[in-house]
Amino acid sequence: MEDMRQLTANFFWQKFSFSLSLKKIKESALSSEWIMAIQFGKTWWGEHWLRSLENVDYNNRLPRGASYARQGHVLSVKIKENEMQARVKGSRATPYRVTIIVPPFFEEEVDKLIDRIATQPALISKLLNRELDPAILTIAEEAGLRVFPRQWTDFKMQCSCPDWAVPCKHLAAVIYMISREIDNNPFLVFEMHRVNLIGELKKRGIFVKEQKKNGIPSLHALWTPKGKKMTVPDEERAYERVDFSQLHPIAEPLVQLLPDAPPFYPGGNFKEIYAVQFNRLTKEAGRLLNKRLDFEALFPSQDDGEVISHHTRLAFTLDRNNEVSVSMGNGTMNNVTTLPALFPQLFGLNPDYLPDYQPSVAAAHKLLFAAIHLVANGNIVPQIIQLENGHAMVRWMPAMIDEQVRTLIHRLTEILPAGLLQTAYKSRQSVKMRPIGNQTVELLSLFISTLVRTASKPATGDLIADLFFKGKSHDFTGVGEKGITGGIKVWLDRYHLTEETYKPVITVSETDTDAFEVAVHIENREQPDAAPIPLSTVLKEDEFAQQRFKILQNVSLLTPFIRGLDTHINLGGSHPIRFSREEFSPFLMEILPAIRLLNIKILLPKSLQQLLRPKVSVLLKRKSDQTGFVNIDDLLAFDWRVALGDTLLSPEEFQQLLKNASGLIRFKERYIYVNEAEIEKLNRALASNKPLNAYQLFQTALSEEYEGAPVALTDEVRQMMAELTSVEEIPLPQELNAQLRPYQHRGYSWMYRNSRIGFGSIIADDMGLGKTVQVISILLKLKEEKAINDKLKALVVVPTGLLTNWQTEIARFAPSLSTHIYHGTARDLKRFDADVMLTTYGVARGDSDLLRKQKWQVMVIDEAQNIKNQDAAQSKAIKSIPANIRIAMSGTPVENRLSEFWSIMDFTNKGYLGTAKSFREEYATPIQLFNDEQVVQRFRKITSPFMMRRMKTDKTIISDLPDKVEQNQYALLTKQQAALYEKTMQAAMEEIEGYSDNGDNQTLFKRQGLVLQMILALKQICNHPAQFLKNGNWDPALSGKVQLLFELLDSMNDAGEKVLIFTQFREMGAMLEKMIAEHLGDRPLFYHGGCSITQRQEMVERFQTNRADKVFILSLKAAGTGLNLTAASQVVHFDLWWNPAVENQATDRAYRIGQKKNVLVHRMITKDSFEEKIDAMIQRKKQLADMTVSTGENWIGKLSNKELREIFNVATLS
Repeated sequence: MEDMRQLTANFFWQKFSFSLSLKKIKESALSSEWIMAIQFGKTWWGEHWLRSLENVDYNNRLPRGASYARQGHVLSVKIKENEMQARVKGSRATPYRVTIIVPPFFEEEVDKLIDRIATQPALISKLLNRELDPAILTIAEEAGLRVFPRQWTDFKMQCSCPDWAVPCKHLAAVIYMISREIDNNPFLVFEMHRVNLIGELKKRGIFVKEQKKNGIPSLHALWTPKGKKMTVPDEERAYERVDFSQLHPIAEPLVQLLPDAPPFYPGGNFKEIYAVQFNRLTKEAGRLLNKRLDFEALFPSQDDGEVISHHTRLAFTLDRNNEVSVSMGNGTMNNVTTLPALFPQLFGLNPDYLPDYQPSVAAAHKLLFAAIHLVANGNIVPQIIQLENGHAMVRWMPAMIDEQVRTLIHRLTEILPAGLLQTAYKSRQSVKMRPIGNQTVELLSLFISTLVRTASKPATGDLIADLFFKGKSHDFTGVGEKGITGGIKVWLDRYHLTEETYKPVITVSETDTDAFEVAVHIENREQPDAAPIPLSTVLKEDEFAQQRFKILQNVSLLTPFIRGLDTHINLGGSHPIRFSREEFSPFLMEILPAIRLLNIKILLPKSLQQLLRPKVSVLLKRKSDQTGFVNIDDLLAFDWRVALGDTLLSPEEFQQLLKNASGLIRFKERYIYVNEAEIEKLNRALASNKPLNAYQLFQTALSEEYEGAPVALTDEVRQMMAELTSVEEIPLPQELNAQLRPYQHRGYSWMYRNSRIGFGSIIADDMGLGKTVQVISILLKLKEEKAINDKLKALVVVPTGLLTNWQTEIARFAPSLSTHIYHGTARDLKRFDADVMLTTYGVARGDSDLLRKQKWQVMVIDEAQNIKNQDAAQSKAIKSIPANIRIAMSGTPVENRLSEFWSIMDFTNKGYLGTAKSFREEYATPIQLFNDEQVVQRFRKITSPFMMRRMKTDKTIISDLPDKVEQNQYALLTKQQAALYEKTMQAAMEEIEGYSDNGDNQTLFKRQGLVLQMILALKQICNHPAQFLKNGNWDPALSGKVQLLFELLDSMNDAGEKVLIFTQFREMGAMLEKMIAEHLGDRPLFYHGGCSITQRQEMVERFQTNRADKVFILSLKAAGTGLNLTAASQVVHFDLWWNPAVENQATDRAYRIGQKKNVLVHRMITKDSFEEKIDAMIQRKKQLADMTVSTGENWIGKLSNKELREIFNVATLS
């Protein structure tokens, strides 16, 4: 703690030179109000200096001298030992010369003084900290020393002015300026008598080895951490959760650490100004987090600025004058902005979607919220620094003296991308960039300082206030300014303490008389396992002779906080400081937290180590003994309780314990702490007649807590909850035409269990894990159990592109389940006579009134993110359709997107998570803004029974999943496509049938060419009519295959997965590039034969390394071999070549060495077209598949006219 010695002293205790001029005052940017508010004699010693000189005043010269001093008439003051010489501006052109000589003390008098001081260790310890206790004046006077003058003859005073009075106003002005110096350095009152108190103590062996005095640090000297090796974090770690909830409010104890009325501020008590501003900052930041203050009210967004996109990369550059610039690059160009312009964009990012942005953006978002949380909790401290331009400024830092803040800094350092903050330096003839090593602290300082400047009160022209709160820098070379920076540093040094070998330890013990005793011990940091040493031992034993005064120097820092500590030290540390229980309560709750911030250990008795704070709790009881299908309203009942730790009391027992008391209350072997406000709040809650609803009780039973307090469950409730939350394997339906994998069987059993207890389910397995077959199994099971019957049906709502897939999958896995597609303009509910109705979100929204009248046993929604917006008409319509059982399916991490999760859970289990507002307050805000891990755990506990998500990468759960999964995706022809397909096919067949299929070779060759031309045309029509017609009408709604692709891309995009899209046609690739760009708002990459080698390499590099480039369209011929694109976990074959070898070669761009994920391959096939028929033929006949490997599509041209009709005629396809 080498800085501790300077905590209450001034830098200028040696030879001093001080210049004043009114001109410089005006140049220094100090307001006239501030100048006139300058006070003299602010400290005890400065005040006594002026008060003693009142006896030598003549004709009111001293007050006139104060006015002279304020107006800058004293041009210079030089102090050398006991002689002071000054120049004072008067009525003449030449300044008057002023001389003041103070008589020195005799050696015998000094010895007497020091001998008496040496008997009082508390005084010595303060002196060694450069703190001059007023008690020393009493000792000096008792020793016969006249420290302050009693009459004018005690000093020799002379002024060259014609005024005969002593003192004249010029002398008086100098006397006032000397009081300013005494304010800054009280030791000056003895040094003017040629007495160096510290030096005299040193002569007697009372000293601390001289330590290097730390001046005001230069900014760039703080940039490189000492002795720390820089590590390079994985950029993916920038998306990891950072828990801000562990930060705790320390604003009050931080302010408490600062000495009162610092002498560097001449206009009043700056600590009071500081405390008001500091309190305002914490409140404003808290309002930002609680959404009670619009962020743009502080930081208005700039419409003409660069907007953060998924491609934006951020970089911060800091110079040696603390000027920061922000580079926003998107791969093609860079824009430079400022922190105030960047903040609104960062704050506005939805934390649920941060993984879609670049690591630097995610890191900056975390830094901004870390800064806001630090400010809101008062976890920030000011630091004065020197800039390269010679100015000084105050910047704001994380309060590293707090352990939780240090933990947060460590966590952020682990995940921030390397090189986020850089500085420029000159290297020979060029300027280069160099990363700043301790970038976490430096970036937080920049972010916090920006928040402070904006959220603090408006500037008033007060130099010191603007220095602290408005980011003002100043050179401090003007009148009265030279000592300001040193004084500020001394005032703030408690916030930037260094470690010492010996440190104080506060020991608290409990007495038998209902009181507490506080004593000071000493710990040796080099012997951490050794017991603390009693202070009495340090003061008496010879082994501590060399370190005794260094130890006392540190102990004396505690005297402002612990009443009676001086006496405790002076009595040899043998008499503990005693507190009654009433006195000890504020000491425990207010003083000890401040001392703890000095990184001083506090040893408490076991009874005080974990204070009990009463909380409202409940006792849960079972309401009924129902079996079979149950109603959640009939499960649980409750009684109110008060939790004291793990002990639950009835309200009556708690009131008996309190007996109208507050503060510290003994309870068994521990203490309860309550204040009147807490008791009132508790009583209001217990007296509330509002019961907990069934969902709240069920959540309480699941989490075994109520508002953070433990709860009690009867044995019956524990057994019931175990039964309700266990997943027993349920037999599969007898007519299921599928062999479920173990994890799929578990998912099926889980959904069945939920249906039995009246709950809905969200199944959110990764794409490709077979959610559909699990849900189909449930539908089939319900039919076998007669739950789906003539009166109660199943409703399945899906995106338009998935209608055909669902119909195909049900026919494949559950042929006994009948289906009806309710879609199209000719749809008629009266024609519905099947087990399962398949419809789309759009139809369900439009026909919700009709569908509400139907009785549904089960309602399933696929791609449930379609109802993620709770206020959308579609979401409201879907939720309005009643059903006994509800199942939502999603391949996206819905649990990570709380803004959407509530709406989906509100569909499956309406009311379970309360209202959207209460959900935001209880879960979304604590998790999204605070990353509160305890709330996350509670959220998982209460939702896990009703949501299941398995990941393809989790081999512990999914051990039998193939590394590559292929599935067909069936698209419907749109009306326009079907009409164009039929017309084109008929015309082509008429021409083909004009050639005999048994003709000569030339005839057969021409016929085969016409067949291949027809295949090409119909392929293009199935892709998109515009590809065939060349009419430029690229409307995605005209193609069923494009609509299905969009559905797939939305799911992949939401799941954060990358995809390769292969097409045979460069023209179709260009169309997809444009349509996907419009649909996703981001242009995909397109790799084709027209790309240069450089372009190809750049695209591959971007796809592999840039998380924003998620979609890669590739021409099959240009990219069929040689490329390594393992960043993709999804592959789409938009149009098929019916050549397995070609398909596999393309798929292997992703499915190859280096691939760490399972690859899901989507083969897009147009239903009721030749594409479906040919694919079915190939899958059935192995020899045909082998033929396609060698001949491609040529074999189709050899088919007879009848066979061609069977394949290509839509009417003959089922």
